[in-house]
Amino acid sequence: MKKVKNILKNYTLLYAEDDKPLQKTTLEYLQKYFKTVYTADDGKETLHHYKTMRPDILFLDIDMPYIDGLSVAQTIRSENKNIPIVMLTAYVDTDKLLKATELNLCKYLVKPFDYTAFKTTLRKLSEYFNSPSSQYIPLKENYLWDETKKELYYNQAIITLTQKEKSLLSLLIQKQNTCVTFIDIQAHVWEDDFDAEVSIQSVKLQVTLLRKKLPKESIKNVYGKGYILDI
Repeated sequence: MKKVKNILKNYTLLYAEDDKPLQKTTLEYLQKYFKTVYTADDGKETLHHYKTMRPDILFLDIDMPYIDGLSVAQTIRSENKNIPIVMLTAYVDTDKLLKATELNLCKYLVKPFDYTAFKTTLRKLSEYFNSPSSQYIPLKENYLWDETKKELYYNQAIITLTQKEKSLLSLLIQKQNTCVTFIDIQAHVWEDDFDAEVSIQSVKLQVTLLRKKLPKESIKNVYGKGYILDI
């Protein structure tokens, strides 16, 4: 399995904490692991950043001004069943713990953070994103690919894809972060009629159509060779 840091460096995190000194020290640590770490000081700001930044992971303080962390998590869970949520608290409250269990949390961390527990949480997150057995593959900006059903979702809503678009996206995901050549695409996407002449323009057209249904700049050109999926 890839190292935790190598896996998490592909994902963004929204860290909500109203204790500024703690936020600062924890932020420095988190930035070593994640692609980008956004911060919020209260519940309202957290929901705003979630809607605008579309992070891949949430770290939420349970007690925040305006809207508490559990209410924030409930709001987000109502539209996103899959995003990993880690709840942070300065104490263990049985009632809140019971409420939190209904939110399908990834982890519940008690402050001040125990180093071992924190590392375990990061490892669990990396396993979630790197699990070869999982049929669900998180993409950028809250998109999700169901490899088994060959279906693409955005905020739990299915995005209609043609058979060729499904085949192309599946291929790009299988070879994510590596160049998929024009020939690879011709062989995979047009496998049923590969003997027929499939032009480079046809490949480019399929890529253009698929791009319109994915986050911006997800598919990058490799000049003269093919494409890379950056998720």
